[in-house]
Amino acid sequence: MPVKKTTKPRAATARPVKVAEELEDFEQFVARKPRSGRSKIWITLTLIIVIIVLSGALVFLSQGNLNKEYKYKAVFLDNGQVYFAKVIKEDALNVYLDEVYYIQTEQQLVPATEEGAQDQVIEVPILIKRGAELHQPQGMLQINRSKITSIEEVGDDSEVLKEITRQQSL
Repeated sequence: MPVKKTTKPRAATARPVKVAEELEDFEQFVARKPRSGRSKIWITLTLIIVIIVLSGALVFLSQGNLNKEYKYKAVFLDNGQVYFAKVIKEDALNVYLDEVYYIQTEQQLVPATEEGAQDQVIEVPILIKRGAELHQPQGMLQINRSKITSIEEVGDDSEVLKEITRQQSL
C-alpha cells in the first residue's frame, strides 16, 4: 500500500504568516505618533507671515490716504455750472466735493470819466464760497456722476486758485 504523504499546501502555510505580518504592520501604524507637530508649526508660521504682510499693507495704504493732499479741481456740470473744489471721494454714482467755490457774476456801475458820456454797467465775476447761500449748506457737496461733463485739475498759477488762497487767508 502506498504511503500517502500529508503535506500542507503552501498557500495555507503562507497565509497565517502574511496575516501575522499585516497585524504587526497595523499595530505599528496604530502605535505611531502623528507627525502633526511639524505641520502645525509650518501652518502657524505661514499664518503669522500672512498676518504681518497684510497688516503692513493696511498700514501703508491707510497712511497714503491720511497724508493725501487734495488739489482743487474744476467740476463742470451739464447745466453750465462750474464748481472749484477738492474731490474728496468718488463712487460709482456720485462725486463728493469739499471746500466748494463757484463763480457768480455781478453787475457793477462804472461812472463816466468824460462829461456828457454815460455810466457803463459791466458784469464782474466774483468767486463765492459755498455755504453763504440762504439755506446755508454744510458738509460735502454730493453730485450725481450723470450730471458731470468733465473734471479738470486747477493749475497752480491760475487766478481762481489765487483768489481761493486769498479768501482763505482772510
